[in-house]
Amino acid sequence: MRHGKSVFCIGNNPVPLNLRCALLKESGWKVLSSGSGHEGVRRFGQEFVDAVVIDLNDGGAEAALITGELKRLKPEVPVVLLIDDETKLAPGATEQADAIIARADESRVLLEVLERLVQD
Repeated sequence: MRHGKSVFCIGNNPVPLNLRCALLKESGWKVLSSGSGHEGVRRFGQEFVDAVVIDLNDGGAEAALITGELKRLKPEVPVVLLIDDETKLAPGATEQADAIIARADESRVLLEVLERLVQD
């Protein structure tokens, strides 16, 4: 990976959010984070990042709104959406995301997906 890639993690559960940020930092990513979707959208508009990871435990309704707003602001920035395997998602929740990862697979595939989406 080219040093200096940045990722913005948005999540409303602090423990997985902190673990995800630590994993990404250890792998050489510059990491920004937000504990809510609303704050995330506001900060996203002010920051330069190479990718976004969204993990909101809401069945996808808030995640869909946040993804749509991020894509409206900066359509070129890839958005990765983390979801539960068993969650029935709100209609349209995953349509604008560039990648969707089941939380159960996150530790195994998140870095690979981000690398693929943020290639030079």
